[in-house]
Amino acid sequence: MDASNTKQCWECRRRRLVCDFTRPECRKCQLRGVACPGYDGKKPLKWLQPQQVNAKGPLKMAVPRAVKPESERQMGSVLEAIEYYNIHIAPDLIATGARGPGTPYWMPHSTAPYLPRSFTQSIVCTSLCHRILQSSDAPPSDQVVLARKLQRHRGDALRALTADLAQQELQTSDFTLASIQQSFDPPSWRNHSTGAAAMINMKGGFGNVILSSPHLRHLFRYHALIEILGNTTSPNVELDSVRNQLGLISLLPVLYGNGLATCFPCPPDLLAEIIRINHLRSIFEAAACTSTATKPAVREGQQSAALDILRRVRSFPTDKWAAEVVVGISAGEDPAFEAGFTGWHDIACIYRSAIAIYCISSLLHDNASGPCENTGVPGDPHLSPKQVLAKEREAYVSMLVSRLRDVIECTHLRKLVLWPLFVAGAEVEDETTKRFVADELRWISNALGTAAPLVAKDLLENRVWALGLGRGSWGALFDQSYVFVL
Repeated sequence: MDASNTKQCWECRRRRLVCDFTRPECRKCQLRGVACPGYDGKKPLKWLQPQQVNAKGPLKMAVPRAVKPESERQMGSVLEAIEYYNIHIAPDLIATGARGPGTPYWMPHSTAPYLPRSFTQSIVCTSLCHRILQSSDAPPSDQVVLARKLQRHRGDALRALTADLAQQELQTSDFTLASIQQSFDPPSWRNHSTGAAAMINMKGGFGNVILSSPHLRHLFRYHALIEILGNTTSPNVELDSVRNQLGLISLLPVLYGNGLATCFPCPPDLLAEIIRINHLRSIFEAAACTSTATKPAVREGQQSAALDILRRVRSFPTDKWAAEVVVGISAGEDPAFEAGFTGWHDIACIYRSAIAIYCISSLLHDNASGPCENTGVPGDPHLSPKQVLAKEREAYVSMLVSRLRDVIECTHLRKLVLWPLFVAGAEVEDETTKRFVADELRWISNALGTAAPLVAKDLLENRVWALGLGRGSWGALFDQSYVFVL
């Protein structure tokens, strides 16, 4: 039989019957009273009556998921980020650990719709970074999801900030300035800080901005702190930056009060000495480029100024400051209250010791000369000034490490010693203390959800300790500018 005549009709094929191949109509279809559809190569269409369905049932259409409008979806992310920020981040930005409405860094949800996109996306990025660093033990898949979200929102924040800066009326607005401050990123902190400083100068200078924009004062505190501490952990001091900082000394009581307004609870009098040390460092560096004939006279004046700073740091009344802090803390409300006088006295001693070490190592390490009594340190008259200062430096390192070990008993105070911990790490030589410093930096990073402590740990392990740079020239510790605030 011809192969073309062995093809079954469409009806027999549908019913899975054996066709008799009768042409033009199948006999089986005729016997059943069904119109034979024939043997054509194309399957015939079958029209259905209204409301009639085929044997397989009604066609199931895929119902598309409802998609929220872009703005609404983003607002949900912003509100979630603000909630996270208020609960997990804001309390750590102030030394007392106070939380809730009324604290400087609390952000009301009701303000979210009125905030510029550059600022809200920066808040989302800050919250995501915090979550990533605090969830280091989470499954890798969760980390990847958070990292992708962070990249997306960071791109949104930068694009929005670029758009704001392109509009003349927004270039120097408070919100644009706040967005730059909020988008602080440790690797590029100097660029952010320089940009913010330029905007502040365009608005009349730091003093004018503090008075004209009190609602942003909490951000300006951190801007100033980043500028000040960034110069301490850089190979060279930024001249323009340090000149501006000298004008800050008179504003410190307004900005910092008793020193608890940030997570860097340094007494304002000691913070002023850091600014003066930075200024002297810039003079020392400039003097190194002057003619040899003028160097001795310049060096003598610089040494005298450095010793004056050291005397003031040495005589700072740590007990008085600690007593004032305890009186000012709300009983039972703030975590800082549990530290008591002893804890805050430890903090004062930690910062005094760290600043004294910074003064000696950056200003007097290679510049001590003259009579021993000029150092202001009682000691063996047979020792040279350099030896006397080395002994004092050793004493401050010992005190600093001892007090740092004491404050780890209080979880709240343990978070507040990032910069002093780095100073200690730059000075210690025994492996046990190095391990203690590294472990504490890792703990602070996890507790605060910030990368700066890990950067400090990496700098110590892979440069300072690996190359044996401790106890040497302070500027040689750094291969670039760092900032260890948050």
